[in-house]
Amino acid sequence: MKENSTRPEGATTVQSRLERERQHYNNRAERVSNDSLQMPAWNIERYRTPSATTEFPLEYAFHLMGNLEGKTVVDLGCGDGLNTVVLAALGAKVFSVDISDKSLEVTHQRTIANGVAHNVRLIHSDAARIPIDDALADRVLCAAILHHVDALAAANQIRRVLKSGGIAVFEEPMAGPDWLGPIKHWLPKNPEATEDEQPLTLDQVQAVSRQVGRHGRSRYFGLLSRITDRFHVRSIHNLRRIHRLDAGLLKTFTFASAFASPLVWEATRE
Repeated sequence: MKENSTRPEGATTVQSRLERERQHYNNRAERVSNDSLQMPAWNIERYRTPSATTEFPLEYAFHLMGNLEGKTVVDLGCGDGLNTVVLAALGAKVFSVDISDKSLEVTHQRTIANGVAHNVRLIHSDAARIPIDDALADRVLCAAILHHVDALAAANQIRRVLKSGGIAVFEEPMAGPDWLGPIKHWLPKNPEATEDEQPLTLDQVQAVSRQVGRHGRSRYFGLLSRITDRFHVRSIHNLRRIHRLDAGLLKTFTFASAFASPLVWEATRE
């Protein structure tokens, strides 16, 4: 996919793109170690009541979703199940959707390892055709999925599966100014990136929100972390320092949001 736009793609192009995405994430899933399936309790509890001022984008996404106890949540583009386990451990009934069959296998094993499989249903599907009943979900979590797919087709499905008053929460990479493109080429490529993905523009974010319903709260994250992510910084202590510094920079210099990524936002189905 060369452009993440509102224009429909031809059927052959769509199927080819989806197959490339499936293969990419199947390959990634096969590298997941069984030793990494069980999640430490602290890495679940941090998402239970995160602050609105948290420096981590995914924590802010969980803040926007609110109390999940007894809620029905669609984890759209669930990947290898990290978010699915957190959602289920926090009391949600989770429908985990992904185009990668191997990722769903890892998700299944992860839910078993963390004792939450009874709260999770796995669904093999792309985001444009979610086989879930209308008005079933209280929440939909889309963590870095829209930039892989037809964003408006996915948003239309999200609106369909949400109950009236239900909330979709998105965490997506942003394109930023055009002149940043050449600079990015000098940086190491993110090894997790696919050939078809395309970060979103603000116009696309607004279009997605309109398709779902009403645009709500939002926050930008990531300045220095946009660079360090490409250098495989994994230490939670170093990540926290970098994200805290980013949060301070974005609060002090509001213009810096034009260069920040990701954006986390909510849209409510009316």
